[in-house]
Amino acid sequence: MPSTTLTATAVARLRTASVHPDGHLPKVGPRMVRLFVTEKYAYRNDADGYVLDGQAALEDLNRADDSRPFIITAAGRRAALNRGQIKALTEGIGPDGRLARGVPWPTQQTLARLLLVEFRDEQGNPVPGDGTPFRTGLGALVAQAAHHTAHPEDVA
Repeated sequence: MPSTTLTATAVARLRTASVHPDGHLPKVGPRMVRLFVTEKYAYRNDADGYVLDGQAALEDLNRADDSRPFIITAAGRRAALNRGQIKALTEGIGPDGRLARGVPWPTQQTLARLLLVEFRDEQGNPVPGDGTPFRTGLGALVAQAAHHTAHPEDVA
């Protein structure tokens, strides 16, 4: 059973981090940061580049001089997906990473924007926005992330 139901705003912030080249979370309030760190959807490095444990990362929140970003994890990326998107990344994947044929076009496009899917031509070369959808390496990591959070649309 998921430990937390994410709000639409929290999902939107995780999606914003998903498309950031380095996975940085946008500015969010302390409550949301606390949620993301506690649920292991985001982490923060110390000044030497080592990952801080949750409590140490949260202790830095009130330091005005600390500009180190919080970075989304594979679990955070997965938490930003709905059931259909998770299903597309986890079910019917070919041995070469090809998505199942029945995955709807809007789902393919959303997963591509989130860097979890790429489109390839017949020779296997990436082509933006058109071609056959394949799960990326990042998509495979997200598919394997064990922790999933319920979303408002998932709750009856």
